[in-house]
Amino acid sequence: LFPDKAEEIMSNVDPGEYGVENYWVRFVCIFVFMMTVLSDITSTVDLMTILWHVPSSTSENWMEFHVPDWADKAIVKEFKDCSDIEFVKFKFAGMSRVWKLINCILIVIPKLLIFRT
Repeated sequence: LFPDKAEEIMSNVDPGEYGVENYWVRFVCIFVFMMTVLSDITSTVDLMTILWHVPSSTSENWMEFHVPDWADKAIVKEFKDCSDIEFVKFKFAGMSRVWKLINCILIVIPKLLIFRT
């Protein structure tokens, strides 16, 4: 930027410090960085736990239409003032082994390779 003042700049500025000479500032920066890294490691471990514990069967339905037993659907809709979508319930059914493997290869293994050092 200023070629005529290169000697003066290099004698007064240490390019390795980047202006952070206070050890408390360094400590806070490292602490914030480590908190972020630990959060990511925790989420990776949580993903591995979910992939391990989720059933591998995909024969179950992941949604069901549930009408109360106490009356006909039309009567329940009129009584509760709701639509048909209110009777749809979503549930966790399972994940095939192929999708578990894809998640491990594309998400878990690359994240673990980042933290291996």
